[in-house]
Amino acid sequence: MGGSESFRAAVRARATAMLDSDTSPYEQALEILGLASGGAAVDNGDEALYSLALIWGELTDRVELRPEETDQAERHMVTAAREWLTVEGDRVAEAQYLDRWLHDILGYERPAPS
Repeated sequence: MGGSESFRAAVRARATAMLDSDTSPYEQALEILGLASGGAAVDNGDEALYSLALIWGELTDRVELRPEETDQAERHMVTAAREWLTVEGDRVAEAQYLDRWLHDILGYERPAPS
């Protein structure tokens, strides 16, 4: 299994565990962040890597930096995991997911058209 495939399998496993667990999604979210931030070897061609790091970094930061937003952040984590499991593997759907989460939900500014 290549680096990108291993990375995706690991993210899939954490996202699935987040949905199947009665515990806080925060720990699984931290695991996904670690994978996307360099905790797993990934081929440079996997475009999801950078965006997933931003998404999961923002969601875990909300728990850490704004504890009053923990419930909302954890609901977002579960939703993000569920949606990722639905789109993962379909590059067009992944791109739409990443764009929506980064810009529409989390508020990252869209790059100016070149």
